[in-house]
Amino acid sequence: MRLKPFLKNTGKLALYLNFLIILTSCSFPSEPTYKQQNIPYQIEKICKEEYNLKLVTKLFQNTLWIYAPLPRIIHKDFTINKDKLIDEEVIDKLRNILITIGRVFLNADNPPEFYCLVATDINLGIDYTLIGNTLDIKKSYAGSIPWPEANRRYLIKIEVNPEGIGDETGKHLNFYSAKMEEFLAQQIAQRISMRFQEEGLKKYFQIEKVKGTFNEDVFMFEYAIKKTDASKINIEDEIINIISYVLNSYEFNKFLMVEIKDLISGNKTILSRAKIINLP
Repeated sequence: MRLKPFLKNTGKLALYLNFLIILTSCSFPSEPTYKQQNIPYQIEKICKEEYNLKLVTKLFQNTLWIYAPLPRIIHKDFTINKDKLIDEEVIDKLRNILITIGRVFLNADNPPEFYCLVATDINLGIDYTLIGNTLDIKKSYAGSIPWPEANRRYLIKIEVNPEGIGDETGKHLNFYSAKMEEFLAQQIAQRISMRFQEEGLKKYFQIEKVKGTFNEDVFMFEYAIKKTDASKINIEDEIINIISYVLNSYEFNKFLMVEIKDLISGNKTILSRAKIINLP
């Protein structure tokens, strides 16, 4: 099964999973309802009682992992219609889980910094992973970021993983503690891919690779994006603008420089922290 078209559908899928649902379906008391140690249990309890979803949760340092074993993830018509990636019932289930995460986190004392939702097709062995930052939930609730922007802040991945076949408990998962710098590097790479797959641009660009990493205080981005002569857009300028926007949005300045490498031409651009942060 080929899942490469997932990247171009990421933006569409995120629209189904927006935090607007969370914000319009919950009320929040002035005092925290849940203690940090009870967050995993409460999410499992609410999803079971209200949505009949059996989840497995694990709090690993600063990251809450939520595992949802499902009989199906990929839409049955995906092979004939690439716009139908995720099954509608799965979208509803993911939405309900996200609603629950928002409800509990916004009513909790000291919630974890990140959450990682993994829904696995236990018949085919396909992992759908969504990683979010708790501060983004709070900003959405406060109205400081609109829901389309909140959607872009999810990290979304889908991968074939044979170890997920028959896994009801999440034993095939590799739990880790999410780090902000890695979260931002991957989010920026995802945004770059989505930018050049927007409706008005995708006919001019062919994305072969976009990767973002963080190592020794340096953000490193590699890309292989081909464009037609008809496009006047400068790819590197677009990438730099996205990097600057994301790092400024998160007020993240714990880095020395940014490296951007065009894998097609071999050109490399190095920008200082001051240049990125203070980009006009």
